[in-house]
Amino acid sequence: MLLGRTSIRVNEYGTDRRESIYYLIDKTEWMNMMIAYVKTASSEENDSFIRQTLENGKLYYYGIKVKNELLIKFYKSDGGDTYIVSNYSPEMKLIYNEKTMGIYLEEFKELVQISSKTLIEIHNYFFDEE
Repeated sequence: MLLGRTSIRVNEYGTDRRESIYYLIDKTEWMNMMIAYVKTASSEENDSFIRQTLENGKLYYYGIKVKNELLIKFYKSDGGDTYIVSNYSPEMKLIYNEKTMGIYLEEFKELVQISSKTLIEIHNYFFDEE
C-alpha cells in the first residue's frame, strides 16, 4: 500500500507541484500500524496478543474475532463524534473512530481517513490466506 500526499499550489501561471511525501506500507509495517491502531481502539495493551489475534482472526469494525469469538472489542462511542488519538511515529498520528481510521500526517497537518470497510479490505489483502 502506498500512502502519500502532494502539496499543489495554484498561481497565475497554473499549478505548481511543491512537495510530495509517500510512505510505502508493506505487510510488516501494516501489522505494526494495526497493532498501534488496535491499542488506540481498545483497552488491549499486549502487543503479542494483538499480533496473534490479527494474524489468526478476522477484523471487523467493532473488533477482532477468532473462530467466531470476539477476542478484542473496540470502544463504542456514546453517540457523538468520538476520536481517540495516539502517536504512531514522528510523522504520523493514528486516530480511532467507529467509522474510520485516521492517519494524521504531521508535515502537512492533514488527516487522511480510511473507512472501516476499506481498512478491513486492506488488512484482508495482507493477511487472508487463499
